[in-house]
Amino acid sequence: MLLFVVNENSGNGRGRKIWAKVEEQLQNRGTDHIKVVANSEMEAITQVSELLACNNVRTIAAIGGDGTLHSLLPLLAEANIPFGLIPSGSGNDSARSLGIPKDPIKALEIILAGQTLKIDLLETKSDNGHKQLTLTAVAVGLDAAVADDVNRSSYKGWCNKLGIGSLAYVIGLLRAMASFKPAPIKVTLDGNVHEFKNGWLSAVSNVSTYGGGLKICPTAQPNDGHLHVCIVHDCSVLRMLLIFPTVLWGKHIRFRRFVTTLSGNAVSIESPSPLLAFGDGEPSGQTPISAVVVPRQLDFLIAASG
Repeated sequence: MLLFVVNENSGNGRGRKIWAKVEEQLQNRGTDHIKVVANSEMEAITQVSELLACNNVRTIAAIGGDGTLHSLLPLLAEANIPFGLIPSGSGNDSARSLGIPKDPIKALEIILAGQTLKIDLLETKSDNGHKQLTLTAVAVGLDAAVADDVNRSSYKGWCNKLGIGSLAYVIGLLRAMASFKPAPIKVTLDGNVHEFKNGWLSAVSNVSTYGGGLKICPTAQPNDGHLHVCIVHDCSVLRMLLIFPTVLWGKHIRFRRFVTTLSGNAVSIESPSPLLAFGDGEPSGQTPISAVVVPRQLDFLIAASG
């Protein structure tokens, strides 16, 4: 049995249209499936849990964006069954990093083919002890402020309607930079302390891209058993604006005076001024925050190699 979790509102209603195409294909093929369409994250998790307990569900697939997948991670990690994704969100960084095509029928073909890859997850812990799983990246500082502005905005919906959802993150950056103030940041990675007087952002990544395709940690792989950290620091607003476009191609790492990249297994980020943190584009609290890599935690359905 194939279980679909459908976020009809993802991508400003794109999820609903994509599900209609996918459902037609499933019916034409005679593929045995059930679906969950819920009005809230909690309702979806409850329904999926009940179906897993009393049905012969062999595969779970989601139609949605990074936020949809993020909400399902605790359940998926515990279920230990293959998971597939048909992207319909704004950023779709999970799909991009795992080679999942935008075309919903091609993405469905990958799910039905059944080839999987064991991928890592990040587990964050905030100061109050709250734990959270993240697939793509944990953004701290300016990039979290951008995510917060985008999530609260009306321009995100317009960008989705025009089919340019990634532009929302560029708009969010320009808006956030008008009020964001860099602050001292202490990054402790595997026991080694790195301090920065004026930290703009600290991105803890499990994959190469975030924020709608920004190659923040270009060497990161979702199955390499490490977390990757990119810190942008000690630069002026003008320099920050000059560095930003190069993140699209991962070329920002050449600016070693202002960009520091690290990799390891466990990291903590602290600042005297609490900084927002977002995981997979969703709120994760604020600093101090720590993260560890959880290797081979999710059985993800991917395209056949070769």
